[in-house]
Amino acid sequence: MPIKPLYLFPNLFTAGSIFLGMMGVFYASKGSFVTACWLVVVCLVLDGLDGRVARLTNTTSKFGLEFDSLADVVAFGAAPSVISYFYTGYTYGRMGMAACALFVIFGAIRLARFNVTTQTTDPYSFIGIPIPSAAVLVVLAILLDFKYNLFKTQYGYLMLVYIVFLGVMMVSNIRYPNFKKVKWNLKLFVLLVFFLLVLFVRPLEMLSASMLCYLLYGIVRWIFLMAKIIFKYTQK
Repeated sequence: MPIKPLYLFPNLFTAGSIFLGMMGVFYASKGSFVTACWLVVVCLVLDGLDGRVARLTNTTSKFGLEFDSLADVVAFGAAPSVISYFYTGYTYGRMGMAACALFVIFGAIRLARFNVTTQTTDPYSFIGIPIPSAAVLVVLAILLDFKYNLFKTQYGYLMLVYIVFLGVMMVSNIRYPNFKKVKWNLKLFVLLVFFLLVLFVRPLEMLSASMLCYLLYGIVRWIFLMAKIIFKYTQK
């Protein structure tokens, strides 16, 4: 049965994500970390477009879902992991290798869990931080360190701790909002315009602040829920 060209269109975005993820790895191997990291950020944009394009063109398919997951392993699992290893992980020998490899493993588990539970879970939230968000948090940390020298040489191990922490967050049961299902209104539109304006002026800082807020939102919400449950239990 011949494949209609329209069905290939959303998958071009997915293929582009794989391509840019691999380009990020190649650039990192040459020491071009800024370019490598921004390529992963662009992958996030492509990842957000492929699903929307598929829904708009009514070309969603099981193949597209599986292809998207494989692309995520490359662009948001392997790419940020290898970039991190070339950036600082290699200085810590096997510990650096293990930390970077764990990020990929946890990311693959996160994707597998998402694929088998996507029809049974709340469509307005994710269980565990999504792998694209975790990947962007990794590369933004590298970009911030490259620009502001946050970790410095003697604190490079904090980068490894951070990578493993994000890996654990991916396979955790902490819920994160799914903005793909957000219903737009005037207030959200105004916030988006403000975000884009600040993003234009200070892209790295605005992206980093936004992603950090997203990461902390899930953690703080989980702490409050646990505290509420414990308080309710102790009152019995």
